[in-house]
Amino acid sequence: MNALSFPNTSSPGVSGSALSLATSAVAVAAPYPAQDAELGSRGMPGEGGLVAAFTCVAESAADIASRDALLDRAMSPNWRRKSSEKIRRGRRPAEGLAFVARDADGSVVGTVRLWNVAIGDEGRSALLLGPLAVAPSLKGAGIGSALMEHAVGEARRLGHGAIVLVGDAPYYARFGFSAEKTGTLAMPGPFEPHRLLALELRPGALTGAGGTLRPSGRKVRVAAGVTAAA
Repeated sequence: MNALSFPNTSSPGVSGSALSLATSAVAVAAPYPAQDAELGSRGMPGEGGLVAAFTCVAESAADIASRDALLDRAMSPNWRRKSSEKIRRGRRPAEGLAFVARDADGSVVGTVRLWNVAIGDEGRSALLLGPLAVAPSLKGAGIGSALMEHAVGEARRLGHGAIVLVGDAPYYARFGFSAEKTGTLAMPGPFEPHRLLALELRPGALTGAGGTLRPSGRKVRVAAGVTAAA
């Protein structure tokens, strides 16, 4: 397995060229400086000095139960009632854009997924990022930042134009996200407009876009009354 070190995540911006393919494992020994912890989609004060070894890899079907349990611990079961879930429910993540972080024992300690969405009546294509979560015991170890950089880099490599998310601007600004082009966008349910952020992967991808985000990705397969894991 080829190892690749992520850049110091306290620096703004994302370099897609330094990221591995989604199907490749990226080994990260992370003696990161103090930085924000990841608790769901919100940045919280970190605990500096924490060191962790982990890999960012493509999510597999076998990770579903562990990922959901991690989200329950990091965000509480209420994450299933967020407005973003109205877009994700019954859909599969965007092709090649669901990732987990594993610790040295192979346990899932972080997760991030991106979803295909259409914006307003025009139906302009974009991606919705979330949930992003890291095991509470590993907050401050750089796992959330590594997952973000890996996910954004892969979305750019696959040719997507823009990513939208709901989160805290001070945290996500380091990855290039802002509310500059989301004033005319809306979520399908209650949301805080100042927390609706976007990153253009192609310049002008969101120029003139407006309306409510709606799901446009692959639907979850249903066979014999059983819903397949997304």
